[in-house]
Amino acid sequence: MNWQPLLELGQQQSYAQIAIFQHGKPVMDYSWLDQPVDVFAVQKGVLAILIGIAEERYLLEVSDHMNHHIDPEWTKLSPWDEAKLTLETLMNMTTGMNDRLEADGDIGRTWRYNNVAYQQLKRILERHTGLTLQQLSHEWLLRPLGLNNTHWKLRPSATEQRDSQTELISGLWSTAHDLAKIGEALRTDVLVSSSFRESLSQSGSQTNPSWGRLWWNNNANIYMTPGSERQFQGPLLPMAPQDLITTKGAGGHQLTIVPSLELVVAITRLSGRRPMVNSDTLLWGTIMSIANPG
Repeated sequence: MNWQPLLELGQQQSYAQIAIFQHGKPVMDYSWLDQPVDVFAVQKGVLAILIGIAEERYLLEVSDHMNHHIDPEWTKLSPWDEAKLTLETLMNMTTGMNDRLEADGDIGRTWRYNNVAYQQLKRILERHTGLTLQQLSHEWLLRPLGLNNTHWKLRPSATEQRDSQTELISGLWSTAHDLAKIGEALRTDVLVSSSFRESLSQSGSQTNPSWGRLWWNNNANIYMTPGSERQFQGPLLPMAPQDLITTKGAGGHQLTIVPSLELVVAITRLSGRRPMVNSDTLLWGTIMSIANPG
């Protein structure tokens, strides 16, 4: 197969790196920038994998209530409503809260992208393991896969405020090579069980069925985007297979898996370069013409 058109597209779209596996083999691994970059919300997909590993080690269950793992009154909800929150509720972004952790919607139903509540998932993992996020990522994920260019780093958050003080939260720096290796290990059930992997493609809410457990899926007929209450008709990527799942970061970073094509695609982008409006259409139109020419 000729993957050259993707290099031309990557040049046009200001990719930092692109890496692709198909049928278990690397078919492309190219860098315009030879260093890790902040992949933003792609970290959520990686954290979901760590939660899956923690569940298989019997450290927690995604159905656990949050207040079984952290002290109560961590939100501004009523005690009754706060007690309803589970790890899965946070992963599905159906907390019924705004960024100030105040009531804003229906718990378990209303989808709202909440980066503040999400941070508690990291803290639960650290509390149960006694390790930092970087340490447990190294032990559970990076060292077993032989990866050296993926790191959690602290950075100030523009969205999380506590008593007028900006709280430092962790961002994930990685490369397309490392992300693709993680994606291939996820696809082949090296990291977590097939049942947990399959759960990442399931709907987490009625209002945004294209999101569940910190991953996007392509099998729903409605989707929403972060920061908006608008619902869009159709699947997330209508030009791509329905079984696609993806974790995406601001600016066009992504790790995408298409089980039916045995395909893994990882893309990172140069900092400060905004993707074109039709970037996903161009990307998946090109990929599908190469990977599934029939």
